[in-house]
Amino acid sequence: MMGSRRLGICLAAGLTAAATHAAAVDLPPPATGWQAEFGSRVFFSGGRLQKDLYDPDIRRQMNSRLTYGGTAATTGELFGRLDAPSGWFVKGYAGIGTHGGGLLTDEDYPPDTVPYSKTHSNLRSGKIDYGSLDLGFTVWRSESVRIGAFAGIHHFKEKYNGYGCLQVSGGNFCNVTIPSSVLTLSETSRWTSLRIGVVGDVALTERLKLTAEAAALPYSRLDAFDNHWMRPDINPMAESGQGYGFQVEASLTYRLTDALSLGAGGRYWYHATTGAKTRFPGETNASHLDFRSERWGAFLQASYRTAF
Repeated sequence: MMGSRRLGICLAAGLTAAATHAAAVDLPPPATGWQAEFGSRVFFSGGRLQKDLYDPDIRRQMNSRLTYGGTAATTGELFGRLDAPSGWFVKGYAGIGTHGGGLLTDEDYPPDTVPYSKTHSNLRSGKIDYGSLDLGFTVWRSESVRIGAFAGIHHFKEKYNGYGCLQVSGGNFCNVTIPSSVLTLSETSRWTSLRIGVVGDVALTERLKLTAEAAALPYSRLDAFDNHWMRPDINPMAESGQGYGFQVEASLTYRLTDALSLGAGGRYWYHATTGAKTRFPGETNASHLDFRSERWGAFLQASYRTAF
């Protein structure tokens, strides 16, 4: 009985050591020189942008809400990471693409609009581009785990285009249905954010690696404009403010060779304003705005790793 226990303990220890050794193979070895990994991704995502407009004179009275939702985007992306022997690293990515589908819902509320009004417009021919650049330091490293902290800048721009106008509830904003061939509403928002976060790699097997990243956006600057294409007085209308957000992503990669890896992952981005404003023509006071933007999806990637 005692011999069986000892055998079991020795076997468990042996498996643990073997797993640790196998896992260690997939992480870059401790840097004795510079190391780089770079590649490309295809990011398939959905998105949603909501904008609440408040009365210029009655702060807590919401006059309208525009929700751009249900779109599907495809973007091409380049990414990379450069590690120095000292533990410092630089990483980043940049992507550009288009999105379409989905629906714009435009709601106007009493007492500013009586009765309540709701219209729909089809979304298509939208655009999206984004990028991040981070500087970080590897704070912990073992045979199978690497953890770093970083700070950087994130840029995110999205444009939504609404076509046609169908009155679906109350009101008479679209008392004559506008065909879906006519561009009626657009929203372009540009977020520039400070990123502070952590990133980690865990070698699960000899060839399989898990990478995860989480970043807080403690400050975001929003520069946006609204195009009501049927209303020359507010075409365009500038909107600006500040806010916050967060970003998370994770991926699994499989090493085909010492240098080449394939992988898949997912991410979620959130931006919101704590203070944004716009000013309508002829109004003395500015109108407060609340923006909320979300982007979520999955990506496929290929990367190449080298040392020099």
